[in-house]
This record gives sequence, structure tokens and C-alpha cells, in this order.
Amino acid sequence: MKKILVFSIILCMALTMFVGCTGDESNETSQVGNNDVNDNNNNSENNEDTTNEFNVLVDQVEVNDDSVTFIDAMDKEVTIEKNPQKVICLYNSYLDLWYDAGGEVIGRIESRSKVPEGAMDAEVVGSMTAPNMEKIISMEPDLLILRPGMQGHSEIIPILEENEIPYLAIEYDNFNQYLYVTKIFTEINGRDDLYEKNGAEISNKVKELVDKAPRDEEPTVLLMFASTRSVTVKLPNTFVGDMLQDLGAKNIAYDAQLTDEEMEVFSMEKVIERDPNFILVQTMGDVEEIKEKLIEDVESNPAWSSLTAVKEGRYIFLPKDLYLYKPNAQYAEAYQGLAEILYPDTFK
Repeated sequence: MKKILVFSIILCMALTMFVGCTGDESNETSQVGNNDVNDNNNNSENNEDTTNEFNVLVDQVEVNDDSVTFIDAMDKEVTIEKNPQKVICLYNSYLDLWYDAGGEVIGRIESRSKVPEGAMDAEVVGSMTAPNMEKIISMEPDLLILRPGMQGHSEIIPILEENEIPYLAIEYDNFNQYLYVTKIFTEINGRDDLYEKNGAEISNKVKELVDKAPRDEEPTVLLMFASTRSVTVKLPNTFVGDMLQDLGAKNIAYDAQLTDEEMEVFSMEKVIERDPNFILVQTMGDVEEIKEKLIEDVESNPAWSSLTAVKEGRYIFLPKDLYLYKPNAQYAEAYQGLAEILYPDTFK
């Protein structure tokens, strides 16, 4: 059995270990379709050129007069009928993307964050990890959108199949995958014009930013995720990690090996040894409380203040609106923000 890695910092002097959060939309290592999807997530000590076109996956979507065929997140070829009328979405990041693609829903999950205005009156069908199947079945949806890697989602798939409810199993964690899902969603809704706006145009903007990024600097980055409960190191194969890689930066956790059961520790000694140019922090929760947590668990270590990024003011909290959940239609703004941090002389 494969082993899932929870990749964390252990502060040697304080003997404190930080364990990762799971089950929230901001901590994902996912894929869409076949193994080609994650090719640009493979990190090594040598940063490869990432100025390739962002249309490799989009070309795999087959569009017919009445249906759309593609490979879903479970590596299955599926065909979805166009223009479904009774859609239920069980994942909020996908709900935003579905509405950006011209869709509507009759059902959604509970949410403490903002949902699309058109979805405000949709029926609530449970929580993200505990959808109410009895209610879902009674609504007779003609399409249900879910994330199979999420707790409570893969478990309901046999029930959906038994009740002949079509479902769309989607997972995505980088820009190439975002384009793929956007293509699928817009084609299902018969809105290829919205793919031009939210796919092709954004792709052109992102490519301009990626092509403009200097390839001779290769800044190093420690990417952290902090909440009021824990502080973790984020890996290169997360959506922010992937953007950093596209822009020519190197995540100092490049040698992490994803496993299924073991916890691999990333020591403060290793952070000091690699002395990153930038320390970027994603946050979830009250920022002031998170800063107190960081002071207590990280910054109190005398070694922390010796890091170049800390001494030179490159210890930066990333804005939540672009870097907590997936940026979707704001991907160009998210790339721009990181580019301005990494290369201030190039991106004014």
C-alpha cells in the first residue's frame, strides 16, 4: 500500500513537530484524469523550463453534438450529456468554477465562505464531508459534481450508480488541470464562449507572465501553510507550489517523497542549510491568531531569525483571496502576485 506523506517542520531546538491539516479545500494533492496530468508537478533539484503551452489536457476533451467525453479523476472515460438541468455540487471550489462556466445548481453543500450569487437559494444537501444522500436522491439530479479524494465523496459513488445518478468526478491542483476542468464544464453547459474568457484568455496572460520570469535567478522558497492549530510545509505539488515552479522558483522541499502512511519530517536544520530566499505563508483562519501561533512554534526558535528571508524582509503572508482556495478565474492575478514577489525588478 502506498503511503500518504504529511510533510512537516520539526524544530530541533524546541522539539516541536507540526502535523498537517487534512480534509479542507486548501490542502490538496490531487489529479484529474490520467498520469499525464501531474507531469509538471514532478520536481527535482534541476528546475525544468515551464514555458510550455497550457493546452495539453484541454486537447483530450472530446466534444459531440449532445455530449462531452473525457477522462475523470478516477482514470475512467466518461460521457456526460450536455445542458443538465438539475445539478448538485458537493465541493465549493467546483461550485464557483461551474457558475463561471455558465452552469447553475439546485443543490449545494453548507458553506462558511462566499458562494456564487446564483447558488444562494440552492437547496443545502449536507456538508462537504457528509452529504445527505437521502435528500440528494429525492431531488432526482441529472448530474452530481464531486471530488472523489474528499472524505464522504468516494463512499457515495456506489449509491449514485445504484440509483442511476450521473456524476462528474473531478480533482485538480494546478493551472493545466484548471483549464481542463474549465473546458469540460463550459462544453457541458454549451458555453464555449466562456472557455475563451475563463480559459484561453487567462492561459495567454499566464503564459506571458511565465515567459517573462527570469530563468537565471531560480529563487528558493519555503512554502508554509499556517492555521491556529498547526503549521506545515507545503509541497511542490500543491496549486501554489505549482505556480512557483512555473515561475522558475524552487521549493526547498523538492526532495520530499509522497508516501501513504509515513510522516516525513523536515527539520529546521534542513531549512537553515538551504536558507531559502523567500518564506511564503498561506493562512487559514484569523491571521492575528495565526501570527501568534507562528511566534510560539516557529519564530521563537533562535535559528529562525538567522534565515536570509527573515533578515531581508522576504517572510511574506500571502493574501487569502488568491492563495487559500484555488484562484480559478483569478489565476492570472495569482501568478502576477507571486511574480512580483519573486522578481520585483522584472514585474513592476
